[in-house]
Amino acid sequence: MTSLVKEHECTIAEAAILLEIMTDADDAVMLWGPPGVGKSDIVRQLGAKKKRKVIEFRTNIREPVDVRGIPVPCEKTGTTRWFVPDELPQVERDGAEGYLFIDEINTGSPQMMAVMFGLVLDRRVGEYELPPGWMIVAAGNRLSDRASAQRMPTALRNRFAHIFITADVAAWAAWANSNAVAPELVAFIRLRRDFLHVMPKGDENAFPTPRSWTRCSKYVNAPTQHRLRLFASHVGDAYASELDGFIDLYHSIGSLEAIVDDPAGAIVPTEASIRFAVCTGLARLATRKTMPAIIQYAQRLPRESQILVIHDATTRDATLKNTSAYGKWAVANQDLVIQN
Repeated sequence: MTSLVKEHECTIAEAAILLEIMTDADDAVMLWGPPGVGKSDIVRQLGAKKKRKVIEFRTNIREPVDVRGIPVPCEKTGTTRWFVPDELPQVERDGAEGYLFIDEINTGSPQMMAVMFGLVLDRRVGEYELPPGWMIVAAGNRLSDRASAQRMPTALRNRFAHIFITADVAAWAAWANSNAVAPELVAFIRLRRDFLHVMPKGDENAFPTPRSWTRCSKYVNAPTQHRLRLFASHVGDAYASELDGFIDLYHSIGSLEAIVDDPAGAIVPTEASIRFAVCTGLARLATRKTMPAIIQYAQRLPRESQILVIHDATTRDATLKNTSAYGKWAVANQDLVIQN
């Protein structure tokens, strides 16, 4: 009897690790996931980490000739040669190692995907040959995402190693805390975890994805009378309304700097939503100088909130673990393991 194996999904953080391992092993990799989950970002981040160039190539705005090249007649031999597209990797210009990122691969025409067969498997098309140190990474949406994706031919699919990505709050929050996303927004998504990624049921133009929430971060401090519409332009009316109300609640707690100045006397919020906001905001203020006061205040919070503050702070800046305040806290909480 045979059993069906469900395609294994992973978070964007796990996908980044797998992508590095697979490309280091000389595999061509296909990233699958819903729109806005961060597929393109992890390819760019890998290029930055390895100090290698990433060349992005979108099949949905290309024709087969854009890959194979333009046929040019040679009167001397009576044959044609194919002029190689300039944007494909060239060692002299782009370096000996890098990543050719074929984005939205399964939204291209069937003819375009057919041209990709040779490039992905044989690393050549027409007279062009991909340099040995260049890896191929592709990305696309699933058919269920209703994002103009087409079914990828079996022959092309078999040429890739496949990574299936799902939206994950913890992975997005860790990324957001390291990339200056407004703490109010991070706190809100932690509270409303089901809001991180919601595919539209109809013809909505704006809907929640990790990408669209990140864009909302720019408007957290916008004038109150405009803030709701600015949020709605990215995530839709219903989700924008909840975020707008949460930010009003967040601002009602007063200054986070006041908590740092008086950790023993500052008010400890009893409502879970405000605690999420306070914890996320305090972690952003953590420095070697403020860490003692932040830990003093955190110890007045419920334990799960206390852990959240310390975890966010030390994930954003690992050197905070070298402070005496953290050392004392760690000794007093030896039963906890905080992995950064």
